Amino acid sequence: MNSYVLSMMNKQEFVEYYWQKKPLVIRQAFQNFVDPIDQHELAGLAQEADIDSRIITNHQSRWTVSHGPFEDFSPHCVGAWTLLVQAVDCYSEQAKALLDSFDFIPKWRVDDLMVSFSTAGAGVGPHLDQYDVFIVQGTGSRRWQVGEKKDYKTIVPTKDLKQTEPFEPIIDEVLLPGDMIYIPPGFPHNGVALEECLNYSIGFRAPTQRELLCALADYAQDFELFETRYSDPNLQLRDNQFEINLHEKQQFKELLLQMINSSQFDDFIGHFLSEPVSSGEYDAEFEENYSTETVANMLAEGTQFVAQSDAQIVQSKVKLGDKYQYVTWINQHKLIVNDRDIDDFNEMLTAPLLDKNQKIYHQNGLFFVQTLSRLISTGGFIPV
Repeated sequence: MNSYVLSMMNKQEFVEYYWQKKPLVIRQAFQNFVDPIDQHELAGLAQEADIDSRIITNHQSRWTVSHGPFEDFSPHCVGAWTLLVQAVDCYSEQAKALLDSFDFIPKWRVDDLMVSFSTAGAGVGPHLDQYDVFIVQGTGSRRWQVGEKKDYKTIVPTKDLKQTEPFEPIIDEVLLPGDMIYIPPGFPHNGVALEECLNYSIGFRAPTQRELLCALADYAQDFELFETRYSDPNLQLRDNQFEINLHEKQQFKELLLQMINSSQFDDFIGHFLSEPVSSGEYDAEFEENYSTETVANMLAEGTQFVAQSDAQIVQSKVKLGDKYQYVTWINQHKLIVNDRDIDDFNEMLTAPLLDKNQKIYHQNGLFFVQTLSRLISTGGFIPV
C-alpha cells in the first residue's frame, strides 16, 4: 500500500498564520503523488446505494445535479461533468492513508475524504464553504481561483447547487499532481479542470449551534436526561399579567446552562462526535458472539483482527468522581480504562491489526483480550 507523507511548512506556523485565516497554495505537498483510487473505482462506489454520490454537469450553459446510486452513467455524463463521492476513506484503505496524513489536525475535527473526477472544463461553479478544506490535486490539472472573504450574493442555478456571484481572485493558480490548496471557511473559490483529473478534498467538521441543539435534544430524549423543571417559589407579582420579567428569563437561561455544565454534556459531545458512518446494526451480534472467552480462543488459534476504517473515535478527559480520567467513545459506545492502561489502550486503537504477536498481549494478556472484545463490540475491529 502506498504511504502518504505530507510535506508543508512548519505545522505550527500554518495553524498560526493560515488556519481559518487565509488561503494557501502548497506546491508538492505530496511528492511523487500516486492516486489512491482511479475513476473506474470511483464510479463503482457511486453505484452503491449506501454511498453518497452525485454528478454535476454544465451542458450548454445549463447546470444539473444528479444523485446516486447510478446504474447507468451515460444520461448524466454530458457536457462538462464532475462525479463526486463522499467518505471514500471508509471504503478504500489507500484513501484512508491519504486522509490519515493530515494527523496534525485533531481527529474529531476531520470529517471525510471526498473524491471527484472531472472532465476538461468541468467544475461545480464559484461557491463558498462554511468549513475548512484541503484539496489535493491528483492525476491531471485544475485551475483554482480564490477570492476575498466578504459577503457575496448566493446564486442557485439548479436544485441542490449553490453558487456565488463572480469574485475578484486573490489566488489564481494551476495545480499539478501532488500540489494542494487550503481554503478557509467563507472564501469563495472556483476550480476548473484543464483536462481529465482527480481531486481529493479533506473536509472538516464544523457543526452549527442549531445542529448541536437538535442533537442534544435527541440525546436527552433517547437517554431520558435533563428533566429538571422550571420553578418559581419566589414568584413576583406584577401589574401586567402578560409580562415575563428579566429574572424569569434568566431562570430559563440557568436551566440551559445546567445542562451544558453537567457531566452528561461531556458524554453528549463524545456521543455526538463519534456517530458512526454505518448504521451499527452489527453491534448486538458482535456483543453476543465475541465474548472475552471467544476472543481469547480466537487469538490462541492465530486469528487476526483488523481496524475498521470507518470507526469514529473520540477521546477526552472527563471528571469522574473526584478526578479527571480519559474516556473514549467509539461509534457512540463509551469505554473507560484505568489511567495506567491508557497508553496500551491507545496503542491498540492505532494498530492496523491486532493478534497474539502484539507486545501488549504478552505483557498484559487479560487487559488485551478484554479490551479487544470491547473494540469488536463497538465496531472498531473485526476478525479476518
